[in-house]
Amino acid sequence: MISIAAISLDIERLEPISPTVPRLAGIIADDESSLDDICRVIEYDPALTANCLKLANSAYFASPAPVNTVREAVLKIGAGRILQDAVGREVGPRYLRPLPAYEMEELELWQHSIAAATAASLLPRYATVAIPPMAFTASLLHDLGKLIIARHLDEESRREIRSAVNDQHLTYVVAERLVLGFDHAQIGGLVARRWRFPDELANCITWHHLPRRANIASPALDAVHIANAVAKTIGTGLGVEGMNMQVETASVEALGLTLHSLEALCAQTMMELPRTLELFEDVHSGVQHTHR
Repeated sequence: MISIAAISLDIERLEPISPTVPRLAGIIADDESSLDDICRVIEYDPALTANCLKLANSAYFASPAPVNTVREAVLKIGAGRILQDAVGREVGPRYLRPLPAYEMEELELWQHSIAAATAASLLPRYATVAIPPMAFTASLLHDLGKLIIARHLDEESRREIRSAVNDQHLTYVVAERLVLGFDHAQIGGLVARRWRFPDELANCITWHHLPRRANIASPALDAVHIANAVAKTIGTGLGVEGMNMQVETASVEALGLTLHSLEALCAQTMMELPRTLELFEDVHSGVQHTHR
């Protein structure tokens, strides 16, 4: 049986990410931070600066005038979008591998995560409340815990989870928690904290399946919950879970969404997804090249 001790040890041994990324996340989450604060963090990291300018000058954000400075890039595409790109480049190589424990093929977790992040980035068009930039990054990271659990999940545990889903009519995440004592969302939250991301972002990951249990009013959390559902609805990252999940009506209502706006969000996400994946083409093509 999988043990929390083994999981905790795995988290402790995780390869770290660039410290600039969680630092930037913290600056963006701080309402008192200025544009200068954000630019300063980016400019101290040459790789992040280069990718930031590359993104701002990409065909996705095409404009007649070239973007030559970090400040121009932040003003043009937003700090949240730059953070999302930076996180994607940090975790992307880890997301590309198949996860047999979750019946996910190569690239499947990556595509689902990008789909969720795309949905979150489109949500402000349809929501009647402000969606914090934190939601975009948390949506990209929401299934981080699957990477850890997949290394330890034995066939017996998988069978018990499937039985709990089928016999007790539970959602997959609730069955996971029943059998293991924890679920992939909780483990993902622990990883986010290990990497020193802000608590708000970690909470969005921890509770993205069960937002009402967080006992906090959080548009970012509701946005991640909805973004995950949209990504599933358009057919990404189904794996062993399939559509076995519950969409919280309270989250839909909290964001001021309707059935019509949710349908429009799904359609728009499906249209935008190929373009968003193109932005990270070098991430998975580079990893695939190293595997040859």
